Order: sequence, then C-alpha cells, then structure tokens
Amino acid sequence: MAMFYIYFFLISLSLTKSCDVFVDMSCTCYESIDIRCTMSKIAPLTLISSSSASLIKKFHSIDIKFDSDENMELDKNYFIILNELLPNIGQNPLTITLRFQNFRSFHAKSSSFSQLYNGIISPQKRLIVELHPVKAKSIIFDQNSFDNLNINELSIFADSLTSPFESIFNNTNITNLNIEGAIVTHDSTLLKQYTGNIQSLKITRMIDTINSEEFPPFPVKSYTIEAHKMRTLDALSFKNYNQLTGLNIIQPDVSITPKILNGLENIPTLKTISFDAERIADGALKHVKHIETLILGTYTKILDTESLNSLKSLRQLDVRYVQFSTLQANTSCSLADYINRRRMMGLTVYLPHENPYCDCILVFLNNMVDDGSQLIKCQSANNDRCLFSSCSIVSEYFTRKQKEDIDEQQKQHTPSVITPAQSLPNIRPFIPPSIDLNDNDSPYYNEENIFQQQQQQQQEGEQIKTSTIINPVDVNIYDDEDVITKTTDIMSTTRLLVFDPDESDNQYSTPVMQHINSDPKKHQSSKYLALSWIPFAIIGSCLFLSLIIAMISYIIYHKQRTASFKLIPQAAPIV
Repeated sequence: MAMFYIYFFLISLSLTKSCDVFVDMSCTCYESIDIRCTMSKIAPLTLISSSSASLIKKFHSIDIKFDSDENMELDKNYFIILNELLPNIGQNPLTITLRFQNFRSFHAKSSSFSQLYNGIISPQKRLIVELHPVKAKSIIFDQNSFDNLNINELSIFADSLTSPFESIFNNTNITNLNIEGAIVTHDSTLLKQYTGNIQSLKITRMIDTINSEEFPPFPVKSYTIEAHKMRTLDALSFKNYNQLTGLNIIQPDVSITPKILNGLENIPTLKTISFDAERIADGALKHVKHIETLILGTYTKILDTESLNSLKSLRQLDVRYVQFSTLQANTSCSLADYINRRRMMGLTVYLPHENPYCDCILVFLNNMVDDGSQLIKCQSANNDRCLFSSCSIVSEYFTRKQKEDIDEQQKQHTPSVITPAQSLPNIRPFIPPSIDLNDNDSPYYNEENIFQQQQQQQQEGEQIKTSTIINPVDVNIYDDEDVITKTTDIMSTTRLLVFDPDESDNQYSTPVMQHINSDPKKHQSSKYLALSWIPFAIIGSCLFLSLIIAMISYIIYHKQRTASFKLIPQAAPIV
C-alpha cells in the first residue's frame, strides 16, 4: 500500500510543476494546460518576460487568487494582460477565475474587466469572479465595469453589488449571466442609456419571500429566479413579467402546496420550474400546467402523481438528482409508471447516472429509457428481489424478463436435429384416361391417345414393361359376366345389417373402372352397424301399457276398501 502512495505521489509531481509567469506571484502549472497563481496584494499584473510568455501561451484555464486584508482597487483594463496567456484560436473551452478574499473593501473602476478575451476565438469563454469580503456591503462597481466584454458565461459570487444592474453591465454582450448571493438593485431611469445585451439571467439568493421587490424586472431576454429556504411566494407580483421563464425553489422551509404556487398560472412565459422540496402536495402542480420542463431535486420524498398527470405540455423531466431509494413507495412506483407511459408520447427523461444500491425501479427505468446498462450490472445482485417488488409494473417486467431469459437459454441448449437429404424415387402420379361420355362419342378408349402416351413414356426414358393394344370392337365394358347383381330379402324380424360400403360402390362398376379404381378389399374399410328402431318402440309401448294397468288396478282396490269400512260401537264397561 505504501508503494502505491509513493507511486501516486511521483505521478503528481510529474504532472505539476512550479512555473514563473507573473512578477511577485507564485504560480503552479498543471500539464501545461492549467495555471494557478496566488498574490498577497493588489499590484499591476506584469509578465516576467515576453519570451517566456510566448512559450507557455497555451493555457486553457487561468486561476488567480488575491488574498489581502487591504482595500482592493482595480484600475481600467487591469486584466487585459491575461489574453497573452490564452491561445488565439482553439477548439477547447477557456476559463478565467478571479478570487478576491479577506479584503476590507473592493472597488472596481470603469472598464476594469474590459477587453478580456478580446481577439480570442473559442467555442466557450467563461469568466468567474468570486468576492469574499470581511464585512458586508463593501463591494462597489462603477459604471461600465465590464465594458466591451463579449463572452459566453459570466458568474459572480458576492453578498451585494451596491450599484444598479443597468450601470454595471452596460455595453456588454453576455450569453449567460449568473449572480449568486448578491442583492441586485434596479434603476429604471438608466434604461434609456442601457445598451447591454444579456440573453439569460439567473439570480440565486437565500430569502424568505419571493416577490417583485426582491427580484426586480431586469432588462434581459430570459430571467430565472432561484430561491433557497423560501417560506412564501407572491406569484401575483410577477404577473407583468414578460421575461420570467424559470423558477427554482430549493430546500424550502415549507411544503409545496397549491396555496404557495397560486398565481403562477398567470405567467405564460414560465416554462421551467424546479423543486427540491421534501413534499409536493396534492394539486400543487395544477397551477403550473403550462410548463415544459420539470426538475426534481435530492430532497424530494413525496410527489402527487395525479397533479403530475395534469402537466399536459411537459416535454422534459429531469430526475437525475432524485434519490429513488428514499422516495415514498407510492411516489416511486407512480413516478415510474408516469415516465414509462409518457416516454412513448415524446417525453424526454434524464435519469441518474449511478445506481449504487441497485434500486429496482431505477433499473427498470434505465432499461426502458436509457441504455439498459444497470440491468446487466444489477441482474445478479437483486434479480430475485425485483421479482417481488411492491411496484406492480416493475415485478411484472422482471417476471416477463426472467421467462424470456429461460426460454432463450432452453433454445440455446437444445441441439438442432439435422436430417440428411435423402434421394426419393421419382414417382409419377397416375393420371386416369379422360373418358367423354357424350351422346355423339363412343365410350371407348381412343387408340391414338394410347399410342401417344406410349411414345411419350418412351421419350422420357421410362421402361414400359407391357404394352397392350386394345381394339374397341373386341372390348365390351358392359359384359354380362362381369356384372354382379345382388338381391336382398326383406325379413319381417329385426336383425343387424352389416354391409361394406366400399364393396357396394364397385358392384356395378364397369371392368375398366374396376381396373382404374383400386380394389377396396386391399384397403381397410370401416364397417357400419345399422340398428332397427322397431324393437325399442315395442318395448316402450309395453312399459307404457303396464303402467296404465297398474294405475287402474290401484284405483279399483282403493274404492272397494273404502266401501267395506264400518264403525264398530264401543261395548259398555264391565263392572
């Protein structure tokens, strides 16, 4: 084990090395791609030499930390020298991170962050600014602090910005602007001079009440509000917000009820909503029927699936952060059923990438929606447990899956029987001669047809054992000697009649037809047993007559018995 740590330490040393880039600043380079520097005081950024800068001009990530308890003041174009450490053209994303810690006050003058990434071509350009002061409300940004900044993403972490939004971000071109923790003010009087172009704005704050005063209407195209530890939501105050497209409620101190979300149905631009709450009560989602994206967080435990079915416009469902093992049983099963049904209607579902506990419902969803890799990973671990899952759709799926696997294994272990091809004799079917029994034709064989058949057989190579020329004059198919007649006597007594239908069919056949049809005696034919109904009728009549005679006798006997009955007077007692 010690050798492993030594080997890992040697690899780390080989990947990291100390590199001198800035004056009075200690830096560390990682694989010549990332550079991290620390500066103990605010001073102008100066490269050690232009030649060394040209050699290391290939960093994809620059991280500079300013750690000082003094007052920090940034002049115009303070960070423009960082462009020399970035490649002019590249396909990799570029990131610049600036950290200011433990300062007493921070003052960014106009155009302090201006010209960053100027002339740099990259698919993704990011700037991260972290401000951690000793005391609150000590951060000041002058007007146009980010002047002429053209990047894909700008993230600012601070407790406050002091200056109005329209003043700080004027004359900027930012695709995504994220402000976390800071109280951002709004000045409507500056809208006339505001020339900024910000596509998407996301403001994250820890706050009790969400309303229009805490989150003013900033001049952006897309506006997302993220509130932590929320208690109340005044949705009616956002009624006139045309740019509010997203709402994220993270770990609220209350449950998500219909009362909390009341009024959100009046914001038609709201398309995305995120809940990281323990309980989403019944009917709460009915106020956001028009949303297209729903995101559920790790704290979700109870979810009303009936109101989930009311989201008719839902196109995306993100459950990547949901802990399925901690969900209530009914919630997890109903959520799985909803995803399984709606995925066939075009719903895009984002599932967790990891399933360390091999949760059966998550394995089921992974196989239905995703690549099915979890089914192979967890098959040996909990296959039997999933067969008896409390969720019916999951247990039915694994039962059906097990049956299919057993059938497939039986097919694989069943040896295939291969019968070699056998040469069968070429048996030519017998074709009876055509006989025309019209009035104008003679019912005899045609001599020419017989000779033609013999010639055709000789041409095909068949061996003709015997050939007979039949003269129609000499043959009489109605010869009296060949005609067999049978007479049947009609007997008065009932007896069993046994006859052979095959034999009776050939009794009156002509000799030629008897020759054509095979002898029925050579084949087994079924015998038919015929019973007469006369004996049964006689027996039934006798039984019926006996019953009538018995009834008449009983009536006569009963009348005689009644007539002979007389009352006998009682004798006087003997004293």
